[in-house]
Amino acid sequence: MELANKIQESFQHVRADDALKDSAKQYLSMQRCRGRKRFFRPAFGGALAAVCAMLILASGIGGYSWILKPVSYVSMDVNPSIELGLNRYDRVVSAVAYNDQGAELLEGLSLKWKRYTDAINIVAGSDLMQSYLQGEEELVLTVAADSSREQELAAGVKSCSGHIGHGSRSVQADISTVSEAHDNGLSVGKYQAYLALAQYDETVTVDDCKGMSMAEIHGKIIEHEHGHGHADGLESDGLEADDTIQEDNPALTEDSTQDDSAGNTDEEPQGHHHHRNGHGSW
Repeated sequence: MELANKIQESFQHVRADDALKDSAKQYLSMQRCRGRKRFFRPAFGGALAAVCAMLILASGIGGYSWILKPVSYVSMDVNPSIELGLNRYDRVVSAVAYNDQGAELLEGLSLKWKRYTDAINIVAGSDLMQSYLQGEEELVLTVAADSSREQELAAGVKSCSGHIGHGSRSVQADISTVSEAHDNGLSVGKYQAYLALAQYDETVTVDDCKGMSMAEIHGKIIEHEHGHGHADGLESDGLEADDTIQEDNPALTEDSTQDDSAGNTDEEPQGHHHHRNGHGSW
């Protein structure tokens, strides 16, 4: 006890200056902060890692879904009726058959992730498809896409139809008709043909057209038109053939006007023009 009192008395006269006090306070404060960081770091770090993992997973799932979503469509119809769904990169993400012949045609063909032109050529070049392209049968390739992709896809499909040759042509359809076509159990191409025929024959039904080939539907349309000045060559490849001719040949319109003013009475009967749905023509 006496020793303790002596030590206390010896320190009574020791005084720390202000600089030393400030230095000691800073040191103690830093030590307290480090202790808190060590306490919170594991929990906070684990939570941050979990959040990052969830964000990466969510973006991965969303991105994969985005890639898988069809935004454009190309149907291939003879009597076998199939439709290719294309993503934003023009790759096939779905291939759907709309009748038994179409299902048989798709069996054994690997089309997913193929570029649409390659997929078209694979289908068209298959032995089964070639067996259907005989006689008067025709393969109609129909493109339905939004305005940003429409012309490029149409050009690619038209090129394919030219290479396929006999009995092949391409047309365009309005993208807004796709869901309606699917609701009726038809590819967009066959639904387009049904709408064209229905303009002339109100008794025709969707079920009637399901069992008809494209050549049969087209033949009935031609019968109703009765050949009033519409050569078959103008219908091929769709893309507003009649309008294109008039725009490229303004003299054609002027000559027609002159003939009318001269009293030409051989006018084409009204109501017999080709029906066009979207951008396609029949």
